[in-house]
Amino acid sequence: MSIPSIETWGERELEDAARLNRRISDVHGFLQRPPAARMVGMARKDMAGKAFSVLPFYPVNTEGVSGTSYQSWPGMVPVTTKDKTMGRDTAWQFIAPIDGRYRITLNGAWNTSTSLADNRHALWVGIGVNMDKGTGESVAAAAVDAFSPSQSTSYTLNGGHTTIQQLQAGSKVQFAVNCLSSPLVGWARDDVTAQYKWGSFAEIRWVGTL
Repeated sequence: MSIPSIETWGERELEDAARLNRRISDVHGFLQRPPAARMVGMARKDMAGKAFSVLPFYPVNTEGVSGTSYQSWPGMVPVTTKDKTMGRDTAWQFIAPIDGRYRITLNGAWNTSTSLADNRHALWVGIGVNMDKGTGESVAAAAVDAFSPSQSTSYTLNGGHTTIQQLQAGSKVQFAVNCLSSPLVGWARDDVTAQYKWGSFAEIRWVGTL
């Protein structure tokens, strides 16, 4: 898998089918289906506060409604089989298949176990690239961007963030949350409301060359 080469056209150059396919069809096909993927948040309610925890996601097309998640190129959303944290097949990251600039979006809903009025919860999310370990602290150490979602009630927060980053082929992208104001944090809690699940997602899309 690679980006089609952009070739120059010579004056009065004669073309054949192979050249036209390479110069037109291949380029149009790539632009119509660039590397892109989306995964839906998997409910977790036991993330410890005052430490970073990696956010879990459903493997593509296992979240309950087909078409909500996808990967346009195979391998962009790898699956951990029966991982110890979630006890089932889980997706934790994106992998960039080719070099380029990628638009990365995370949106979600979090709930705390401590109720605080007046928007006083201290919760933020880090977007990490090429972590050296599979831990939330490693995601935070490798963070290229971070954001704090807005507090919507005394114990819930929701919101999202988009960033554009330069990634090399094989780069890994993960997300981790930290909350200093609650001993436990929940994410994508469909047992609280279905919108927590469907509103909790991550997406990545190739938008240009480096």
